[in-house]
Amino acid sequence: MKRTIFYSQELQAGAKMRQAQGWEMPDHFGDPRAEHLAVRNSAGVFDWASTGEIEIQGRDALALIQKVSVNDASRMTIGRVLYTTLCRPDGAIFSDVTIYRLGDELYWCMTAWGSNQANGRPEFEWLLEQARGLDVYVTDVSSGVALLAVQGPRARDIVIQLCPADLDALRYMECIETTLVGAPRALISRTGYTGELGYELIVPTEHGYDLWDALATAGRPVGMRHAGLETAFSLRMEKGYIARFDFMDGVTPFEAGLGWTVKLDKGNFIGRAALAKQQEEGVRRKLVSVAMDDDTLPAGGCPILQGGEIVGKITSSAHGYSVGCPMALALISADLAWPGLPVEVEVEGHCHAARIVCRPFYDPEGKRLRPEG
Repeated sequence: MKRTIFYSQELQAGAKMRQAQGWEMPDHFGDPRAEHLAVRNSAGVFDWASTGEIEIQGRDALALIQKVSVNDASRMTIGRVLYTTLCRPDGAIFSDVTIYRLGDELYWCMTAWGSNQANGRPEFEWLLEQARGLDVYVTDVSSGVALLAVQGPRARDIVIQLCPADLDALRYMECIETTLVGAPRALISRTGYTGELGYELIVPTEHGYDLWDALATAGRPVGMRHAGLETAFSLRMEKGYIARFDFMDGVTPFEAGLGWTVKLDKGNFIGRAALAKQQEEGVRRKLVSVAMDDDTLPAGGCPILQGGEIVGKITSSAHGYSVGCPMALALISADLAWPGLPVEVEVEGHCHAARIVCRPFYDPEGKRLRPEG
């Protein structure tokens, strides 16, 4: 079982652990609802040291990224962060990642997990395969990285105490190299998975303990709480952010509501032909947000019915503590993917009333991500 550098400190903080992708990670710290609301109203801190960090460096670094990603990295300046998906030749999402431009010929690709249940590193191995014949080095640097994410409206007040960087000047989807709690070289990015103002703090592994302690001290006056996977999932569900469960069934970016990331005019990339065809013909199914009318939390795979007919299925779900109801993501027929449509979700032989809602359901205009306007 794999563990991050923060494992012992998490146990001391009262973490209830669970297994995920071969990692033993905090599920929660005693009260998932309180953790969720702390992130929405003040701040929470998450251990993301299980993520994957892949360094891409060399003359053809950009060429490799352009080849494997649907988004266009050619306009990225140093210090920018780009969200994108990696697709198979048939256009199906293989992984969703963030790309960091750290230098003229230096990028990072950050993945949800550094390795999976079988200890495979699918994104790293995919990049290695696609890099053949290119003048580029692809290196998995995950084991040397400790990452804590501070998320919530008080996040800046906390992080600004720990580093000399001008965080007021750091915009959403930007990153900056700085010093941090004794680490002579650290990376802070204005990114996150919660829908709130947030920062991801990356230091070399040997500085992880100090970072944990410093954040705990700085966050205590504003009520920052440690938070786990259950909290992360409830927060992302309210925003309609995808996880691997939501694209395992050959889902494409257009079906997942990520068409805005697909830049067909940037030139050729893996999956382009299939995606161009789908854009022209239209999609037959869409990933939508579903709000339950009762307290039922449906499992992935539960059928969705409309007018007595099965029209889709749940892909993932979580409690929506901010919106007052359980939430789910679901794949349904495209002609029914309209906010306000009443549906039923079948759970263990019983049908429960629900409705399609706008995605994201929480803060649909994204104002909380960009409180500076």
